[in-house]
Order: sequence, then C-alpha cells, then structure tokens
Amino acid sequence: MKTLSNYQFRIYVIALLNIVTLNLSAQEHDNSETKIVELDTVTIASNNQEFESMVSNIVYSKDFKYRKTLRESKLIKRKYIFPDREISETRILKHFKKAARKSESADEFKEYFLDRNLTFITVLDREIIFSLYVTMRETTLNGYLDDLHSIFGPS
Repeated sequence: MKTLSNYQFRIYVIALLNIVTLNLSAQEHDNSETKIVELDTVTIASNNQEFESMVSNIVYSKDFKYRKTLRESKLIKRKYIFPDREISETRILKHFKKAARKSESADEFKEYFLDRNLTFITVLDREIIFSLYVTMRETTLNGYLDDLHSIFGPS
C-alpha cells in the first residue's frame, strides 16, 4: 500500500508542476499581448498627414468657400487624433476662422492656437501657416474690409 500512496504522491506532484508551468506560460503569454496593445498608437503619424492634406486643400484651393467646406465637414464628421487630443474637422475649421478674424498677422494667427493649447498647428510649417492665415482671413469681414481698403485706399 505504501508504494501506491507514494505513486499517487508522485502523480500529484507532477500534476502540480504541470499546472504551475502552465500558469507561468499563460502569464508570459498575457504579458506579450499587452506589449502588442501598446503599439496601437502608430496611427497618429498618418493622422497628421491627413490633417496636413486637409490644410493643403484649403490653402491651394483657388476658390475656397468656408461655408461650403464647413457644411461638408459636418456631414462627414471626420476626426483627427493628435497626441494630446481628438478634434473634429468642423471644430478645426471654426478655430481657423476665429483665429483669422482675431489676428492681424500670421504670427498672431499661430499664437491663437498656442495660447489655447491647440498644438496641432505645430505640425504645419511656417509657409503653410501663412497661406492658411491669408486664405482664412479672406473669408472674414475684417479680410473683406482689408480688401476694400487696399482697392479704394484711405478716405
């Protein structure tokens, strides 16, 4: 009988070792899965390209219509993901318009975004920001008055 219980004891020990080994390998497997999930943030770089493309479409458009673009953005409901926030295209367009309305230069235009911690503007280079400011400024009342002043001169 003693050999039978000794035999059973060995089976229990082997089964226990197998269970512990399986648990350890399962934990290692779980850790490797969390490492894969951490790599999920790669899409941000391509989103910056989409944002730059949207801005380029505004800047290089010969006849940019703010209201039409705003209306389309409300229908599409596109969102851009940046490291510090997620923001809709509609919201970005409204910020562009407001910044152009409140600014007298491209530097003030950029400062509008930095003052409000809207760092997505830093993705764009200086020339694009200047062109964006000029394009958006033309769609504002102040831009229209500036055009009239340049055509008719001071009264």
